[in-house]
Amino acid sequence: MLFTYDECLKKYGNDYQIKKVLQDENLFKVKDGLYSDVSSPRDLEVFIKKHPNAIFTMGSALYYLGISDVIPDKYSIITDKDATKIKDPNIIQYFDNSNTLFVGVTKINHNGVLISLYSKERMLIEVARYKNKIPYDYYKEIIAYYRSHIEEIDISLVLDYLQSFPKQAFITNIIRTEVL
Repeated sequence: MLFTYDECLKKYGNDYQIKKVLQDENLFKVKDGLYSDVSSPRDLEVFIKKHPNAIFTMGSALYYLGISDVIPDKYSIITDKDATKIKDPNIIQYFDNSNTLFVGVTKINHNGVLISLYSKERMLIEVARYKNKIPYDYYKEIIAYYRSHIEEIDISLVLDYLQSFPKQAFITNIIRTEVL
């Protein structure tokens, strides 16, 4: 399990006690302000603890949802348009309007780690929105998945989600002509 410094203070009482537990190797320092009760925590677990409000999107969400088998080399997350830019070379950060940011957010358990990401229905919208920014072969793979799994997609939910987005006619047209 991972702990922030504040959580360690609550658990152990003070900085001296934290250092004692670290010295006894019952607690391990992962990064500044982040500790673990195991010597090598999983990268995804560390990422979630460090960025608890992160919502996975694009390559990360497509992989975690099983839509694509391309393992992303960076975490793709989305935050509010007014959020601070995260300066981490392992993160691709997208920004979205607060009106649509939480539309279609779901949680899944990925190898024992609970993550927030967009649902398959919301990802269909995201793929259509960013069609021109996705490599063509990757885009074809994703669209092929949606075509072959159309019975698993709640189209009425996609239409409900679309009500929140600008350019909904453009997105609807892409979905209608390429997926349905």
